Amino acid sequence: MGVVATPLLLSTISMPVQAEVAVEKPNVVLIFVDDLGWGDPGFLGATDLRTPNMDKIAANGVNFTQGYVTSSICGPSRAGLLTGVYQQRLGSAENIPEDHYPTKEGNRAGIPLSQPMLQEILKEQGYRTGAIGKWHVGLAEEKRPNNRGFDYFYGFLNGSHSYYKSGFEFGDNHEYWPIFRNTEMVEFEGYTTEVFSQEAVNFIETSKDDQPFFLYVAYNAVHYPWEVPQPYIDKMDHIEEENRRKFGGMVLALDEGIGQIVDSLEEQGKLENTAIFVISDNGSPRPNPKALERDSNLSNTGGLRGYKGTNYEGGIRVPYIMSWPNVVPANITYDLPVSTLDVAKTVTTYLGIENPPKGHEFDGVDLVPFVNGERNGERPHDTMYWRRADDYAIRIGDWKLAYNTYEQTGEAELFNLSSDMYERSDLSARYPEKKEELQAKFDEWDHSLPQSLAKPELPTNRNHNFGK
Repeated sequence: MGVVATPLLLSTISMPVQAEVAVEKPNVVLIFVDDLGWGDPGFLGATDLRTPNMDKIAANGVNFTQGYVTSSICGPSRAGLLTGVYQQRLGSAENIPEDHYPTKEGNRAGIPLSQPMLQEILKEQGYRTGAIGKWHVGLAEEKRPNNRGFDYFYGFLNGSHSYYKSGFEFGDNHEYWPIFRNTEMVEFEGYTTEVFSQEAVNFIETSKDDQPFFLYVAYNAVHYPWEVPQPYIDKMDHIEEENRRKFGGMVLALDEGIGQIVDSLEEQGKLENTAIFVISDNGSPRPNPKALERDSNLSNTGGLRGYKGTNYEGGIRVPYIMSWPNVVPANITYDLPVSTLDVAKTVTTYLGIENPPKGHEFDGVDLVPFVNGERNGERPHDTMYWRRADDYAIRIGDWKLAYNTYEQTGEAELFNLSSDMYERSDLSARYPEKKEELQAKFDEWDHSLPQSLAKPELPTNRNHNFGK
């Protein structure tokens, strides 16, 4: 998988540091895929699914083997990514209720207008900005893409969507809600993965040579419903299990779309000046033997415990790769924990922007000096937090404390991920003082959080005695 980016090995890599790189503003392509498990892509070791284009991006850049999202579910994860701020600090730790058809007044939850988002910051720097695919961070008119810094939007506003159907006649069936082009609902025909890929290519091709762009491509692939054209499934005929074969077809369609985006960058002569990120929004959906058609998609956690919706590693550790020619090394495997909070900080630091012009300061770090050897021996994050409803987790170094209501143990569990990345051994009884230390640190952070905008009924300043 390339060079292991330990501090010792990184010290042997000769790379130009940021100050030596031309000051030309880079293009940024941020690809956020949906529900791709840590064990699904080839660059993380999968041998049955085919992801040659994602693998090539990893080979041309950095594969973060401990890449984390800020939430184990879709909406909050996107809020953390696009702001670079823990979404809990914004009251955005829950999915937005989809209780109104999008032609009506939308639920007003979502990222507060007082908090700048990455595209808004880049737009102020002269960037052309485009969003393709799934939005899911604001239904109300003022929180939709074109009112949050995007020059162009093509996609849907809510969380789950059919790959084939969309229109005006489906009412409150969320999976068929309309596709928008900017602020107008439009007729849809095709397969969303393919259509979103073509929209992304069109955006690149219509960008001016003298204006940098930020392109956010948020595929709904490979989220439920499990739908894919038969030719993709046929290419997975080496997989015997039917659901895994179908899932593999969905992944292949996604990967080919990503390849089209990279090819377009190269054809337009823009690839050498483009930072590319490809990240999943959370881990694998939970297989449910009582509802096989919906949930038994056979996405693979790579052996990690837990699934989407939990704060075990299988819910929050995700595929995470970055390629940035002449800025970060190629063919690097970086093994220390990083976060989606780091995307905004990495891009804006390169542009000389320390923090957002208003709102909360970034919680992420600039990843460039960590992967090119300038900060050998340092961890990007000493402490990481997760919170959704009553589920929570904290990681300090390699120690992790996690409480997951799905397990219904009544106790938070303590793990050391350096020796137990699969979270098989609860060390609470052996290290009670360490558990108390992590719990106290988490409570201090948690008690500073505001009320949830999406679910105001959730209490603040929660008492965590149940987890001790």
